[in-house]
Amino acid sequence: MKIGVLTQQPVALRRPPFDGPASHLRHVVRALREQGHQLRVLAVLDGSLWRTDDLEQFAPVEVRGMDRGPLRWMERAVRRVQFELRLPYAALFESTRFALACRQELADCDLFYERMSWVSYGGALASRWLHKPLVLENNGDHLADLAAKGIAPQGAQRRLSLACMTWAVRQAAYVVTTGEGWRDQFLQRYPHAAPAERVSTVENGTELVSLLHRQQLHTFQAQPTTPSDQPVTIVYVGGFLPWQGVATLLRATGRARQQGAAVRLLLIGAGPGLADAADLTMDLDLEAHVTFGGPMPAEELAPLLAQADLGASPYCGWPEFSGLKILDYKAAGLPTIASGDLGAGRPATVQHGRTGTIVPPCDEAALTAAIIQLAADPALRRRMGQAARLEAEERHGWEHTARQLAQIFEQVLAP
Repeated sequence: MKIGVLTQQPVALRRPPFDGPASHLRHVVRALREQGHQLRVLAVLDGSLWRTDDLEQFAPVEVRGMDRGPLRWMERAVRRVQFELRLPYAALFESTRFALACRQELADCDLFYERMSWVSYGGALASRWLHKPLVLENNGDHLADLAAKGIAPQGAQRRLSLACMTWAVRQAAYVVTTGEGWRDQFLQRYPHAAPAERVSTVENGTELVSLLHRQQLHTFQAQPTTPSDQPVTIVYVGGFLPWQGVATLLRATGRARQQGAAVRLLLIGAGPGLADAADLTMDLDLEAHVTFGGPMPAEELAPLLAQADLGASPYCGWPEFSGLKILDYKAAGLPTIASGDLGAGRPATVQHGRTGTIVPPCDEAALTAAIIQLAADPALRRRMGQAARLEAEERHGWEHTARQLAQIFEQVLAP
């Protein structure tokens, strides 16, 4: 197959460190290429359009007839009027330019695979013009994300934005979501635009499956248990926004120590909320037991996870619990303490009692109890960690994700 990979959402694809969206896209593209497919990526980078066939060499794209001349002047005039009068925004020029670029650069592709982004429907336009099937990839509820950041659209802007996105979803031949929670949210958000049978879940992968071998992992070593005079290391990888639950994790760690658990916390990541987490660490008198590692590439992260004891995924107030961090923990042979809905079996990437423990979100007492239980039971940690790693080898490599996507593409292209 020849696949056009589209992203109107600005994604930092060219230079490391790669964020979550960029890392995801790069791994999917490489895994599909390794399986023999041809891919060309068309992306918005630094406000401009670029194409690449190998994720190494990037070429700028000038859209003929729109980047210069009368249409460009008209665009500037319309934008000026829109800004002055504060009219609702429909991303018409951006999406039209992107669709024209698809027609210019990707006309020979068999299908388009687009990372869905808010009020971005260039891929849907191109799919309609060129009669190419479009597969949308949904990585979350955009409105929920905007609301969490305090910038959710209101009134006429909200209605217009939803209308644009609903139209784009209707053009898709298939929709792939990266978590069961996101699938449910997607079907609720666009109930009449995408039939449930055309929406399925394909979990992300983790490169730590290939970066780490079993013999490197703490839980597979001959003497894997942490010495009695050393604290059990809980690791967290991610951001520090309120819904990511770091404050709950810090308070639970403090309570577990007060109840006699010898634990330390390693926080890896950066972003808004980091200073608040550092202040809370001081308020809880945990400076000697909490380390802030900052952001780091997978090559640096891998050995730290390999020698840790537990992974934490303490989401609080977020509709989907299956983050990439859980896959990293499993690949490193770590049992995971994860927020979720045990009755609904979420997160699906953690089997309660087998590869980790699921606790109610925002429940400090339940999180504390889980930390105390696993910190006190090295045999249980070893058993869970080994089961998690074996499952990661089977299900969480990027090649597994790519195989599932290729099967969907073939299904879409079938007569």
